[in-house]
Amino acid sequence: MSRLSYIFAATLIGAAAVAAQPAAAQDFTTATYGGTTIWAGGGVQFLSLPDIRFTGKSGHRQHNTESDWLDFGGSVGGGLETSFGYWGGYRVSGSVEGFWSQVEDDHTIGCSGGATACFVIDPTGTQAYTGSTLKTKTDREADYWGAQAELKFATGAPTEVKPDIYRNDYFIVGFDVRGIDQDNKLRGIRGTAFTYKETLDTTYSGGYIGMGGEYSFGFIPGVKSVGGIYDSLGLRTFVNATAGLYNAETDYNGRFTGLGTPTSLAKSNDELAFIGTVSLETRKQLGTRTSLSLWTDYEYISSVPQMKYAGVGGTTRIDEDAVFATRTMLRLNIGLGSQQLYPDQY
Repeated sequence: MSRLSYIFAATLIGAAAVAAQPAAAQDFTTATYGGTTIWAGGGVQFLSLPDIRFTGKSGHRQHNTESDWLDFGGSVGGGLETSFGYWGGYRVSGSVEGFWSQVEDDHTIGCSGGATACFVIDPTGTQAYTGSTLKTKTDREADYWGAQAELKFATGAPTEVKPDIYRNDYFIVGFDVRGIDQDNKLRGIRGTAFTYKETLDTTYSGGYIGMGGEYSFGFIPGVKSVGGIYDSLGLRTFVNATAGLYNAETDYNGRFTGLGTPTSLAKSNDELAFIGTVSLETRKQLGTRTSLSLWTDYEYISSVPQMKYAGVGGTTRIDEDAVFATRTMLRLNIGLGSQQLYPDQY
């Protein structure tokens, strides 16, 4: 989609700006010990979007898609983090990162009944079909992308020491642009022949705050340094939580053919959205300047567009619904410079 080139360009520009800053050769948070760290990875995206309800049966709209956690696709991403040194007693790093995911699904639904049991109405509400049979094939393709720039303010805790339960290492402030771009196509394959195509693109822009640090499974309450299976495998675990407010700008374009003169409709809408994210990382150090991370983002998005299609003589409008998304990537982290990527653990 057109915004795909934009997201990668924005990420590269931000990365160049961050890389141009001086890198302090000092231990720093759970992410960057000395200098600059880059990462790249890939994995899977789960995204359950609101159902498309376009055709009807017995006075009710049918589910032309079946949204569930089986809606998944591939995901890729990359990022860069570098140390900015000390700001007013805090050790500060800056980072930029971006991701792109694509989710596709298809669904076929039928209708049969009385002479007027099944119906389809174009989005302008001016043309309609009613009959005893109707079978519709739906194809949905959604691109989910995003780019973030953020600052981390480290508290100065000794990050080389594993916590008994949890240790907060830093606070976060950031700016975020992301989007969900849908291309949907419905075709009548029995009863009547029609084609309905729509693009439904939403761009989110806003800011967020958060916190993060290391947690450990290797503890017994009241007893320290017990260890556990993660310790024996050389794994460390981290959590990151953010919350932000966003302007959600939606553009809709629909085109309908098959029942007479082709019709088209365009609408736009702005909403205020909340996005909350909890990120979990399990990390294994491979060498002095390389590590491998299994990183999972659990996201809640309060406002995702859901079309309410026109009845005869009615008006199509953009409504909203909340969704959850999960993205898991295997990341390769590489530290630039001569120092090791993370401090030795003890």
